[in-house]
Amino acid sequence: MTAKKTESLWNKLSKIDCSEHVDKKGSFNYLSWAWAWATLKEHCPDATFEKHWFDMGDPSYSLPYAMDKQGNAYVKVTVTVDGKSITETYPVTNHYNKSIQKPDSMEVNTALQRCLVKAIAFHGLAAYLYAGEDLPPDEDKSEAVDEKSAPLAGLSDDEEERAAIIQFDAGKSKKEAEEQA
Repeated sequence: MTAKKTESLWNKLSKIDCSEHVDKKGSFNYLSWAWAWATLKEHCPDATFEKHWFDMGDPSYSLPYAMDKQGNAYVKVTVTVDGKSITETYPVTNHYNKSIQKPDSMEVNTALQRCLVKAIAFHGLAAYLYAGEDLPPDEDKSEAVDEKSAPLAGLSDDEEERAAIIQFDAGKSKKEAEEQA
């Protein structure tokens, strides 16, 4: 009896077309956090997320952001799907994507939601948007492959996901990402 190989989470989520749900603000594209979360839960009902809180001050109190020595604020969100957790740290930015010092609560909330969507993308959903693509890879395209679009052949599912994340997040070539995975 042979076991049927299941599709990796990355492959399953990265094939979903999110283009109809992308909003444009200025020159930047954004995916609705509500749509991204609903779509992830539809395909992975066990998915969870955590917005991290940071201890600050004396006496100590907690805030949903941290600040560096220059006063720039950052948020952090962890998304767990199928037992795999990916944590993303994201700067609190204004509508020009410039770092904000001393953010207000709405700026922090917006950054948390953007961070959530990016952490979801690291699992595969809408990752192509961060690569500047309009549509997800089409598995029915010609057999010709190139450095940019070739699947990470020869790797296990875990290695493939890790290489795709490294390539996606660090802007590395396929070969560099495969070596690091």
